Order: sequence, then C-alpha cells, then structure tokens
Amino acid sequence: MNIQYWIRNVHKPLIMILLIAGLSWLYSCRDEYYYDDEEPEWLGESIYDYLKQEGVYTYYVRLIDDTEYTATLAKTGSKTLFVVKDEDFEAFLRDNPWGVSSYEELSQTQKNLILKYGMIDNAYLMETLANYNAGGLQKGTAIRRSTSLSVYDSVAYEVGSELPDNPHWKRFEEKGIHILKDESDIPLVHFLEKPLLNAGISDSDFELITGVAREPGDAHIFNHKIIEKDITCKNGYVHVLDKVLLPRINLAQHLRDYEETSIFSGLLERFCAPYYAETYNTEYKQFRPNFTDSLFVKSYFATVFGARVYPNGEFINTELLLPYDPGMNSFYPGNQGAALQSDMAAILAPTDAAMNEYFNNGAGLILKERYGSWDNVPDDIIALLLKRHMRESFLSTIPVHFSKMNDSENSRIYITVADIVDTYVANNGVAYHTNQVYPPDDYVSIYAPVLFGEKAKVFNWAIRQNDFRFYLNSLVSTYSFFVPSDDFFDTYIDPIAYGQDVPGVIKFWYNEDDATVNGTVYAYDIETGEVGDSLAVIESASFLSDRLLRLLDSHIVIGDVETGQKFYATKGGNVLKIEGSGLSLKVKGGHDIETGNVANVQTVYNQENGNTYLIDKPLQSPLQSVYKVLSETPEFSEFRKLLEGFPGTNVLIKQSGRSGIDFNIKFFNTFNYTVYVPTNEAIEKAIRDGLIPSWEQINETTEPSVQEQMIEKLERFVRYHFQDNSVFISGQSVDAVYQSATIKLDDEETRFRTYKNKYHKIGVAGDGNGLTITTDSNEDYGLNAASVITENGLYNIMTQDYVFNNLPQSYRNIDDTGTGNAFTGSQIYSFSTAVVHQIDNILRFE
Repeated sequence: MNIQYWIRNVHKPLIMILLIAGLSWLYSCRDEYYYDDEEPEWLGESIYDYLKQEGVYTYYVRLIDDTEYTATLAKTGSKTLFVVKDEDFEAFLRDNPWGVSSYEELSQTQKNLILKYGMIDNAYLMETLANYNAGGLQKGTAIRRSTSLSVYDSVAYEVGSELPDNPHWKRFEEKGIHILKDESDIPLVHFLEKPLLNAGISDSDFELITGVAREPGDAHIFNHKIIEKDITCKNGYVHVLDKVLLPRINLAQHLRDYEETSIFSGLLERFCAPYYAETYNTEYKQFRPNFTDSLFVKSYFATVFGARVYPNGEFINTELLLPYDPGMNSFYPGNQGAALQSDMAAILAPTDAAMNEYFNNGAGLILKERYGSWDNVPDDIIALLLKRHMRESFLSTIPVHFSKMNDSENSRIYITVADIVDTYVANNGVAYHTNQVYPPDDYVSIYAPVLFGEKAKVFNWAIRQNDFRFYLNSLVSTYSFFVPSDDFFDTYIDPIAYGQDVPGVIKFWYNEDDATVNGTVYAYDIETGEVGDSLAVIESASFLSDRLLRLLDSHIVIGDVETGQKFYATKGGNVLKIEGSGLSLKVKGGHDIETGNVANVQTVYNQENGNTYLIDKPLQSPLQSVYKVLSETPEFSEFRKLLEGFPGTNVLIKQSGRSGIDFNIKFFNTFNYTVYVPTNEAIEKAIRDGLIPSWEQINETTEPSVQEQMIEKLERFVRYHFQDNSVFISGQSVDAVYQSATIKLDDEETRFRTYKNKYHKIGVAGDGNGLTITTDSNEDYGLNAASVITENGLYNIMTQDYVFNNLPQSYRNIDDTGTGNAFTGSQIYSFSTAVVHQIDNILRFE
C-alpha cells in the first residue's frame, strides 16, 4: 500500500488511528478490527451519532433509521453525507415537487432517494472532493461524483403516452413496461472553487448555469449552497446544505419533463429503444421477490456509450447514431484521461416557441414546405439537427466559450448569452434552453435542397456514399450546384462503355426497398443518339458510387454562374457552357455542346453558400479525346500526322494504366488545357520553309544522332502548341500569359523572360470575340504570331482525355456480353480537359 496516497486521501481520524497504532495493525495476522470493542475518546462520534446528538438533524436521523442505514452510518467506515437542518427540511415539506407536506407522507422510495443521493461511498473533505484519480491524481478539476443511489431505487412503470413515440415502444403501449431510465451510476454535480477557476467558469457564468449567485469561496451541490463543511466524524464527513438535495434526472428525462421542450424532446425520443436486461432482472428480483414482470433498460442510439444495434440485433445505420446517450447518468466525454468526475455533456435545447418560429417563419421554412410538420421530417435529417445541438463537453460549452464555439464538424455555432432563457443542471450535463434554433450546415448550404428533395435521391445517395456533404456544407466559399432531377436521370453515357463494342447509357434510379441506387442499362446508338431497350441492371454500389462521384464533381462550379461569362470550370475540371440567368439558365456539358442537347433549370434555391439549380438532365462531359478530334477533323490532319509520327509514347499514349477511350496526350496531367492547331497550309509552309522537319525527312535521315535531333526539335515544336489552362472565346476579354508544354533549355532572354528549365510561355489576348497568340520568341514574328480562326467554327471544341484502370476492351460490355472482367470493376481514375482552337499560323518559341 502507498502510505502517501493513504495519507492524502483518507480522512483525518483514520490517519490518527494509524499513527497511534504505529501501523502495526496493517501487518497483523488477526482478522478482527483492533477497535472492535472500544474506541479512543478523541476520535469523536460516528456520522449517525453526530446527527442524533446535535438535535437539529432529526429528519435525517429518521431517514437513516427508516432506510436501514443506521448500522452503516453508526460504525467506522468511509462515507460523505450531505444533509440539511430541520428548519430547511421543514421548508422542503412546505414546498416540494412530490407534493408531500409531512415526513409521514414520504414513501419508502422517496426516503431512499433523499438519503442515498446525498451520500458518497468515500470520505471527502471539500478540498479533496475537487480531486480524482485517472492515470494519476488530478487536482482541482473534479465536478461530479457518484452517489450511493442505486438504479433500482427509481425503476419506473410507464404506459401509453408516457412512452416514446417510436416503433420500438409500440408493443408496450397498452400493457406498459418497467424500465430503468439508465443502468449507470447516478452522480451529483458539485461546483467548487478550484474546479471553477480551472475551467474558467466566472461568477456570472455560474449564475447563468445554476440560477444562483456565488461569492469567492462558495461551494455548491448543483445550486444548493454548502453552508457548513468538513464536519469530521470517525467514519467520514458531513457537509450541510441550505436546501434538501433531491436526485437530479438526466438530460433526456429533463427535456421530456420540461414543458417548453416537448418538440425537441420528441425528436430526441425517436432515437431510443427498450432493451431487455437479464442481469438487472435477476438482481432486481432478489430484493423484490414479488416482482414478476420483465425489466428493460432505456438506451439511446449513440456512438459514445450508447446502443449501436436495435433490440432485434440489427445494426443501426451510423447516420442515425447520436454523439452520445443523453439518458446515460454517468456519461462523460471519451477523450484521453477523462473520467466521470472530469466533465459531462451539454445540450442546446430550443424551446417549443423557437422550434415553431424556425419551422414556420425562419430558415426552416424549406423543411415545412417539404415535410409539412416536424413529425414528418425523416430520422436521418432530424439526426443532423440533434447532433448540432448535442455537446459532448460541458466545459467547452460554458458561456465564456460561446463566441468561438464550433460543432463536431468544426462549423461555428452562433450562440449568445441572450439566447439562453433557462437552464437545468442534470446529473449528466447542462441543458441550455434557447430562444433560437442552430441548424446544421446541411440545412442552409447548397446541399439542403438535395437532402430535403423528393426528386434528388440519386444525388443524395451519391453524396452520402462519398462523404461529399462536408464539401457542399462549406460556408466559406460560394458554389453553383446543378442537380439532375431523379425523373430525368436516364441518359448518362458511360465513358468506358463509349469505347466498347456495345455502348450503352445508364439510368440511375433510387431503389426505395433497399434504400440504395441502381442503374438500368439501355442500348445506345452513338451515331443517332437514340436510346433503345433495357439490357441489364447494375446493383454494384462501388461502381455506381464511383460514376456518380464523377458526376458530382462535374456538376459543381466554384463561384457564381450568372455573371455573363459563357464558360465555367467545374470542381472536377470539366467546363460547362452556361447562358442566361435564374430559371432561364441553359447549361451544357462538353458532349451536350457536341450533340446539341441542353439542361434546363426547373427550380433555383438561394442558399447561404450559393445556388442550387434543379435541372432536367445530367450534364454530359466530353466523350471525344484530343486525338479523336484531330483524327475526325480534316482541317487538323497535318498536325495529327505530326503527333502520330513520334515513336513509342513521346506524345500519344495508349496502354494499361494510362488508357482512355482511345489515345491520350502523354503530358496531360489531370488539368485543363488549350490546344492550338495550325491549319494544314501553315504546317506545310513551315516544312517547306525548313522551320520544322517532316516525318519523311526524318525517316530518310540515316545518321542516328541527326535523326534524334530532328525528332527532338519536332517534339518541342508540337508541345509548344499545348497550353496549360483552358482559354475560350466566351464574350469576355482576356489578356494573360500561360505555360506551354515545352521546356526552355538555354539562357537566352525571351519575350516573357522565361528561365532555363522552366516552361516556355504563351501570351493570349482577346476582346471576347477572338484570340491572338504571342509567343515567347523575341523575334518580330513572335508578336501576334497567330489568331484563332472563328469563321469555320473550329474553335471552342471541348475534349476530355480519360484515364481508366484498364483498357475498355479488357472488360465485358456494359450489358454483360463479351469476354473479360466484369464491367462493374471498371474505374475512371482521372481525366484532363482541353479546348481545341484552330489557328492561322504556327507557334515558334525560338
């Protein structure tokens, strides 16, 4: 035994016994206590004897006798007891929540509650009550302590409307149920000088929390002031309160009982169930032999100290788990070094008036429009609201922290002291009753119309599957979010299927039975764009999630899209063509532009971080690569020949791990680019003038070193026509300098002062109706070297080079025909977007 620990923690009378006995009894072989028959005269009385002899604690003496605690409190031991004097007990009898007016009217249960809730099974001076052990002695930080009250002292019988209104309780509505509101220890909360100082709880904060004022040095149990402390007895300590201490209920029960939080409590009660407790049944029947019913424990669905399975054994969806069990008496935050004594929970509990105002007239009107009443709002949506208002740490929720308080997702909660209309200190936390509702970001962001939308279940599923809501809920940026209605989600052309023998389109639809998304495959004619019969149904969640994530990325624009600009980059790197405003907005993806399709806006929602637009079709990204555009456009044929002539994978690439629909540009790297394609005549003239070699000239060269130099020169020439950043002719003026794909190899000064081993630059200028390109060359020909040709329509051609996890031909077709791996195993790793313009001259950097 550690003697120093013993001296620090055991009350003084026992220390004196040890000193007089010379510690010899610790090493004695005798079983009997040394002072079985007599005690030193200086030791003082037992707790029971002290109370009896003082003559002003007669009610507590009667409580001890009536609850059969006389022997316990009359002998040596280790107890702490909180009592009141007779005059204060009589004041209690004149005014109490139980409605009793005399001691004789107290039931045996009520007597047990008063005595045991004021008793701790260890001896504590007021100073040591502030300490606790958890990985070592923690000084001056304790705010709670377990009491002697047993969970069996308050077994409840509830029936009918007394039960929570959710399906798990329905079978007990008529016959009723005996329940333990919780099976954990029932603590009391003490506010002592050192813990208050260490937690930063000011006197004004304390008054707001408890409803009573304090002065320096005061100590309270809840809001009961300790008026006499540290009365030393041989078996513990007595502390005198100014009011009778009745057991405090937990947060969940308080909200259920409090008249002004019935709406919020009703929402909270959806997330609990009765669980049969065999162990507690057995124990309870041992001292209640006449009890023949079954005993259940009420538990809330929660990630911390809560239920994670339903009573039938099914796992609870994590979206329906609360941060903690608000009905758990002994709850404490699960952080390192925590213990029951160290902290407790807090709840921001809006009053019914606040909930109604928010729902009927405030920002929650969108909820009312969608669901009609709080009762109709689905559980997963209600869970988001509850989580926002449930705080795992009381100490981080004291008023001094209101100005910088964030929720569990690090989003600010804008609460002020003026919002607090009432408080209650429960046995497991503090309830702040507020005149405001603090909606989660999900309710106010661009995600809200999807979360609440009856016709946006496909995108909502994809958002949840990919944890995408955190991005959409960011309130520090502005977004434009295009959401295809479920009714029109039927023409998604899969890029991998587009490169196969049997192309097909996928109709994404929400399967209500399984609460998931499925995809029906339909035949698709690439030439005519016609959709045929259904071919198969895809149920692979991973495949569908992957494809829908790509769609999400291509349907979000960072910023406003109603600025008059025509082309906007999406989060994922696609480019959309957008014209008009509001409900007149017309939106096109790259493939939509090619095929003449358009997405029309049906509804616009103005949210805190941007606009959500419901549209009548998914936006289809480009399905043509740069190579395909060059191959199928005769006016680009000479430039294509230059690219095709390179050996190996210098420029064009098509191989496993880097495969696309056809050939990819090797130096594209998940970004957006511009490709300037000189006319056939300009290429031919450059060859005639000896500015670049043709492949015929290169192949006719017999000297390897010379041939290698010629290839390098041609490659550097070709790469200079590829520019980082997509630049469109969009009605908006432009005057900027961008990087090319050609590295500078010398120290010669250039027009744009490009350093050696950096990429040569390209200057682009235009008034919105055309583009003029200036090269990095200091020669005269570098200034306004070329212009984009707009007369023939060969500009603003949108392309996309995909990178798949394997060649499209290595998979079975989308309708599951053919040979190879399952189509659902295919993945789109990444893509690069490029816009192609034809220019009237070549670009030279030399």
